[in-house]
Amino acid sequence: MHRKRRTAARLLGLILAVSGLACTSAQKVVTSGRRTDPIEACFNVRNVRTFSALHERYVYVRVRSDEHYLLTMDRLCMGLPFATGIAISGNFSRVCSDTGATITYVEFGRQAFCRIVRVEAVADKEQAERLVKYRTTPKPED
Repeated sequence: MHRKRRTAARLLGLILAVSGLACTSAQKVVTSGRRTDPIEACFNVRNVRTFSALHERYVYVRVRSDEHYLLTMDRLCMGLPFATGIAISGNFSRVCSDTGATITYVEFGRQAFCRIVRVEAVADKEQAERLVKYRTTPKPED
């Protein structure tokens, strides 16, 4: 009887370990010689102090409390890196992943919109830049 329980407990532990690995992000970033996972987070749009479009799909944001975030858009937003003004808006004052918040910017004299699909906390702008470079650099084919 004890042998069956131990076998069942081991099997359950193995299933939980495998399912836990399947739920973790496959996206890893090298920072300072170690690998870290960015953490999804939220911020209050009223606290935004600076922003920088790092790519046509990524925007770095720093908020008042010296917190840093990387925003991922739902698609390539042509002209975003050259925008002179960016506005973040949504139904709520807090912006989180998949809350329907958008970035509005001027592209060729007209307003353009992109939906924010992911908000990740990063240590600083340099980490956000490394993340973007890692995600946008083509990987060699095997």
